[in-house]
Amino acid sequence: MNVFKHAVMASALVALGACATSGGSTAASADAGVFAGKSTLDAAIDAAGGQAALAQVKELEWTGKATVNAGGKTTNLNVITVIRPQTNWARSTSWTDAAGQKKARTLQAEMGKAWDVNVVNWTPLPEAQAAHENQQFGLYKLMLLAPLKDPGATVSEGKVGADGVRTIKAQLEGGVPAELGFDATGKLVSASMSVRDAKGGADVAQTVTFSGEVVSNGVKWPKQISIQQNGAPYFDLELTTFEANATVKPRPLQHTLDDGQTPPGEQDAG
Repeated sequence: MNVFKHAVMASALVALGACATSGGSTAASADAGVFAGKSTLDAAIDAAGGQAALAQVKELEWTGKATVNAGGKTTNLNVITVIRPQTNWARSTSWTDAAGQKKARTLQAEMGKAWDVNVVNWTPLPEAQAAHENQQFGLYKLMLLAPLKDPGATVSEGKVGADGVRTIKAQLEGGVPAELGFDATGKLVSASMSVRDAKGGADVAQTVTFSGEVVSNGVKWPKQISIQQNGAPYFDLELTTFEANATVKPRPLQHTLDDGQTPPGEQDAG
């Protein structure tokens, strides 16, 4: 009889040990919080404003102050950026305080191509630089999260860090794979990926951190974005204004002599 009791107790202890060490541990379930009963992506979408608000975004627009570290120098810029995530179109206009907005330069990217735009010229960027810029702008589409629900996207659960950050491995159709990290509230806090080197060299390891929050039409977006490339500071941005629009606005370029809507080659084709 005592042997039977000992055997039952031993079985119970083994079962408890299995629960404590399995992938979905009892402690982890108790601490799941906003992730309870949801995938990491679904919880993150809820934290960013919800699927309905995120999915209706046709245009993201912000202004802000950026610091760029490149070519051995640091440059402070004013920026206006517009992203159209549904059509993979992006434009960023920047200028220094000293030069003024009339001497702004614009980078426009769409469908894998990219142009440098000044007062009168649309200059196509070399293939490696165009690929680099399109991948950089692709980060913002990933940050919107709703596109990761599209049929061509792939998402898998990643690890939970010692700091409680949950990760997913994500890739949009035609985009680069990335790992996105979310804090205990489901807010996006980090991203890591490899992007093409703009000069055609080896791919660049890129890590991004996000902090703060701005809100427009229910969409919650980081106020600060900081990018490191190969472990060195590269780009820091703090938003001044932010809009998440359900419609696409006309986008004339004030510092050009044309309507700024379409690259010359595309105009000729039309």
